[in-house]
Amino acid sequence: MKPNGSWLPSGEPSIESRRHIAIIGAGVSGLTAAYQLQKLGYRVSVLERAQHPGGRTTTVRKNGYAFDVGAITLLPSYEKTVALIDEIGCSQHLHRIRPIIGIPRNGEIHGLDLAHPLRSLLTTRLLSVGTKLRALKLLPVMRKIWSLADFQSMAPLAPWDTESVADYTRRVLGEEFQEFVAGPIMRGNTLNSTRDAPAAELLWMLRQYAGASISGLDTGINGLAEALAKKVPVQYGIQITQVQRSDAGVLISGTHGADAFSQNFDACVVALAPPDLLRLAPPMAAGQRRFLECIQPMPSVNVHLGLRRAPNRKETFILPPSTVSNDLTTIVLDHLKAPGRAPQGHGVVTLFFRPEWSLQQRMRSDAEVLSSALELARPFLGDLRQDMATHFIQRWDYANVKSHVGLYTAMGEYEQSLDPTSRVQLTGDFLSQGIESAVISGTSAAERIATQLA
Repeated sequence: MKPNGSWLPSGEPSIESRRHIAIIGAGVSGLTAAYQLQKLGYRVSVLERAQHPGGRTTTVRKNGYAFDVGAITLLPSYEKTVALIDEIGCSQHLHRIRPIIGIPRNGEIHGLDLAHPLRSLLTTRLLSVGTKLRALKLLPVMRKIWSLADFQSMAPLAPWDTESVADYTRRVLGEEFQEFVAGPIMRGNTLNSTRDAPAAELLWMLRQYAGASISGLDTGINGLAEALAKKVPVQYGIQITQVQRSDAGVLISGTHGADAFSQNFDACVVALAPPDLLRLAPPMAAGQRRFLECIQPMPSVNVHLGLRRAPNRKETFILPPSTVSNDLTTIVLDHLKAPGRAPQGHGVVTLFFRPEWSLQQRMRSDAEVLSSALELARPFLGDLRQDMATHFIQRWDYANVKSHVGLYTAMGEYEQSLDPTSRVQLTGDFLSQGIESAVISGTSAAERIATQLA
């Protein structure tokens, strides 16, 4: 930080007439807000605690392997994200694939082709004929839900926020669908149990995957954040301690190394996880606070493997039901997502586990975690030890939101209590799911700031 407290990038002239906006957090949401505000002519400063951009969309590169240690893919429904990738000149790194989801049952992995989800569901040997016929009941419900909700917010799904996924699927679709479709999808994509998550979440998840392809970045999932960070000024290693409204706009205090600072900005976008939003943001409306307080973070210990030989499997994702593997929720064959993720002929595999297992690993060494993870993956991929070239263990305290019945009703109260005239706007992916939600939320926060400063 410069001695005069200016966050103006070196070499840029000081133009007092340009409104100066701080963005706290260099994840996709914060960087999107900064990029959109800068396009509108505002002076922006992104303040990030870590030494790199991306937040939970982070890619670790090790010995020629690229490990996506947070978000893992881009879905066909991520229209705003794909448009932003194209706008910032990164579309050449985007690759579409036709993924297959594998669900194990009775020693066999049954493939569901997302290019033809309905046909695949009706022809698979994973489910009985009776369950397939009952599954057709979902079609009118899903059409209605898809017309109501989007990545801006899941609050319109409140009518389906009155019972859990487990209760809903058992009542409407049967135990077999609950065990071999609903359970694996929820565990594999959100880490949430069907006992806890509301039915709305499953129905929304099915909407996200109803497309002929998914997309991957050959640069790694962090390619979007890294590209955005090159277009806006970002200061790393900044620990923010307080955000206060002031006569000048917003007073932000924090530390940069051993130096403390306080600086006024015309406005501020806080792009942090809900626990940090509650700690840092100035007083907010009761509806906002109630929603943020009901968000419980879920931990995750992910295991990432660089293999000298790719596993002989065609599935991009393998989602074991809890009755097949209680702890292992997701296997991702990352080398199938995009080229360049591993040396030619090599493989990249990511293993995700239920939060309870991750909590049990807190005091265990990486070597112990790796050994346990490989044993859990053995029934599906065989013994990977002999092919392992490198590995990486990622430990997240906040990997996702622990869902529960009533969450989306509280989300609606949050939105109704938003103050569009506030100089402090909050943003993040907590109002919906995935990178698309982060992009839309960041854009919306930028628009609210720009409207009031115009």
